[in-house]
Amino acid sequence: MRSTIVRCVAPLSAVSRHALVRPAWRGPTAVRSFTASSLLRTEEPSQNSSADASQSTTRLTTNAQATPELILKKALTFVPEHGWTTTSITKAAESMGYPSIIHGMFPNGGADLIDYFLQDCLNRLPLELEGRMEGLSTKEKIRLGCLTRLGMIAPFVDRWQEALAIMGQPNNIPMSLNHLGKIVDEIWHLAGDTSADMNWYTKRASLAGVYTTTELYMTTDKTPNYQATQRFLDRRFEDAATLGKASSEALQVAEFGFKSVVGILSSKGYRF
Repeated sequence: MRSTIVRCVAPLSAVSRHALVRPAWRGPTAVRSFTASSLLRTEEPSQNSSADASQSTTRLTTNAQATPELILKKALTFVPEHGWTTTSITKAAESMGYPSIIHGMFPNGGADLIDYFLQDCLNRLPLELEGRMEGLSTKEKIRLGCLTRLGMIAPFVDRWQEALAIMGQPNNIPMSLNHLGKIVDEIWHLAGDTSADMNWYTKRASLAGVYTTTELYMTTDKTPNYQATQRFLDRRFEDAATLGKASSEALQVAEFGFKSVVGILSSKGYRF
């Protein structure tokens, strides 16, 4: 099943000094190309052989509290069927041998699952691009970074507008902005950007608009290997002319990206 995630971003504050903070590098590995080739590996279920039910539940709960990321990781495999919901988390916990009430450690439900997924994608991005940007121009590096990041959300494309609606809720907008800022910052950083002046912000503002509109377009793309999305991305780069060329232009692109996401989702019945 093809899938993707479109980031629901809030207005121009998405490229503010608060949102664009360099993340630490860490994390597992994954997709090597712009295709929906694989999901994350999941851990084997943990079994408890104790005959005493109450003691078993206590131990399982304690173990689960030490490994919430493993539960969320497993929950991703249930997203295509159950969506970005508490149900996916509950199914994951049960499949790993934990009691269903374990989902209570994730008070934000689907938002916690989305947050985990977006952070995991960020952690994997430098590993996915390692050794693949040598000899490329800056624009080619940025394009490759965007396509690689988009490829990570391909397995969830049919459920991503649901994720956008969740991220568009007022309580979740800061999370959405934070992740968008990290995405564009990481792509520019991996492309070798060392700017320390106003260009640092305008480049990221411009890329934020390009990336969000392309990710949104991808949710409607039915072409093999998302070829139409790749062409759409190239057109957005042309529209943006030179990334970060001017502050006003960069902010206009970012604002256009936000308004496009909100407008299309609203037309589909999602409320923000």
